[in-house]
Amino acid sequence: MQVFNEYNSRFLRGEWKIWKGLNKNPLYLIISIGTMFFQVIMVQVAAPVLTHALKIHPEGLSWKQWLICLMFGAGTLVVQQILNRIRMLVLWLMPEEAKPKEEVMPLVGKSLETTPE
Repeated sequence: MQVFNEYNSRFLRGEWKIWKGLNKNPLYLIISIGTMFFQVIMVQVAAPVLTHALKIHPEGLSWKQWLICLMFGAGTLVVQQILNRIRMLVLWLMPEEAKPKEEVMPLVGKSLETTPE
């Protein structure tokens, strides 16, 4: 779930396209791939040594267990999109005077790249 959370955490104000701009940040991709690589190494290769510290089976995870982990991790992407939709609905239903100021929190759908006039 940690790797999927890295992608969800790239945008914190209700943006929809969490993959946007990944090709412009090679360092982020290297860190993300490195995180995945080292998690697999720690669980599969270092399992006999780290059994007690990480509470994992000495033989690592089976392919079914890896699939379950990936499904739970990918589920966080879906949950975040549902939360974004709920936020947009709440903002739509909220009276104008109660809505947050744009300087504090831009409304959903507005680009963060534009500068205020």
